[in-house]
Amino acid sequence: MADLELHNPEFEITAAINGANQTIQVQPDETSDGVEYFICKSEGQQLTQIRKDEDSKWEQMWGELSQEDVDSIGYKIENKS
Repeated sequence: MADLELHNPEFEITAAINGANQTIQVQPDETSDGVEYFICKSEGQQLTQIRKDEDSKWEQMWGELSQEDVDSIGYKIENKS
């Protein structure tokens, strides 16, 4: 897991959550079977954990955000560069 942090460092995005732009710290990680997911925090509090499913749609693994908010975060993650 230490290698993942070197190759995929934490980064920030701005995404619409509940209709308002919010700065989100994104920390890439991976499951024990190697599937990438993203831990998303705002102001030190964890908002959600999301990943892409087999159909390349964003899904929430943890948290209570709407699908619209999950998609907004996922879009910003994909287009961060």
